[in-house]
Amino acid sequence: MDRWQQTDQIDDIIRDHMTRKVPESKVVNKKIQNAYEEIRARQAKESVSPPADRSLSKRPGKTGGAAKYAATAALFMTVILFFVKNPALAAQLPLIGHIFKDLEQEVSYPGNYSENSITIPAMPQETGAQDDLSSSSTATAGPVTVTLSEISYDSNAIYLALLIENQNGFADNAQSDTSMYLECETDMYRTDGTKKTFSKEYGNMLAYLAEGTFTDSHTFTGLVQLTDTNLLLSDYASCDITFQTFIQELTTGTMLTGTLDGESETISYMEYDRRIYDGPWTFHLDLSQLDHTSQDIPVNRTNDQGFGIEKLVKTKYELYAVPIFPDGISAQEDYVVTIWDADGNPLESHGSSLEIRSIYGRDISKVTVYILTWDDFVECKGNNSYLQPQKAVFGTTVDLTK
Repeated sequence: MDRWQQTDQIDDIIRDHMTRKVPESKVVNKKIQNAYEEIRARQAKESVSPPADRSLSKRPGKTGGAAKYAATAALFMTVILFFVKNPALAAQLPLIGHIFKDLEQEVSYPGNYSENSITIPAMPQETGAQDDLSSSSTATAGPVTVTLSEISYDSNAIYLALLIENQNGFADNAQSDTSMYLECETDMYRTDGTKKTFSKEYGNMLAYLAEGTFTDSHTFTGLVQLTDTNLLLSDYASCDITFQTFIQELTTGTMLTGTLDGESETISYMEYDRRIYDGPWTFHLDLSQLDHTSQDIPVNRTNDQGFGIEKLVKTKYELYAVPIFPDGISAQEDYVVTIWDADGNPLESHGSSLEIRSIYGRDISKVTVYILTWDDFVECKGNNSYLQPQKAVFGTTVDLTK
């Protein structure tokens, strides 16, 4: 049995005998007593004389009922005592390891992350229960503690499930009850020891927002997607992810007046107050263990004007196209690539990247790719998406089953 299965077993045992509220010592003692009574009752059933055919007891690899339940009791006692000594971890238990499952369909980049995630055991470092992927699952700065609960990934994105706890409580007049802004710096280390930094300072920050829910006034659970169109995880051996701040924008603020550049008309606007929680909270991830597999689907089709598609790239959660443009065309500024599923519906953007598309819940056995000018895309999105085929400067259909 590997470490992750052991952790799941322990979680199941604790959830059967503890609630979200940290119990008093008398309650803990009562639960331990009830557990032992249940074990003794099962042992009594095992001691009843078996049928005449006792061949089952001779099968290799099977243990007696008494030994089985004694081991369960020992495990249960060890876990209960650990969490009695660490009540904060006991309170986290219903959340740790289940954040992806609770939120993966609620965020702006839905996906089946819980089916492809790695759960980080929520044990303090002094217990020695560190995993091989993250050097520490918990970081604290001031009154705020951030716990890395789970990790998922594909070839160009890292998905984190976070538990954020604030001893002093979060703002009760925030504009959003489902998100917090953030500033983060990510140092990506190559196998040769060199690194590339993604940060606000360099204008390439990989994440801006944590999406989730406030389970109470002191607790936020959320998902963070770290991604960039130029990020390829297979190029890196490890990374340090540092959250510098978490930010709540409030409903209060100051009304200001001013003019836009090049305009003479005076406008009024609200500068909202913000509640800022300062870090840093740093997590180290070993990326060398991860399977960064992505599928390249060659297309290599162009039209007479020189517009075309070189290939499609499919990951666990995303699909995107690599376009071909005529010489002299500024691709990033002037054009947008869209992808439609087999049912004839446009795929939605996956997170903050416009042209990387989510495949969650979609039939992509066959897709159609369009290249549009930026102006035509703005006019032909949302309810006007049906106009994209006739406005596109290039379009082609690709069978992904071949």
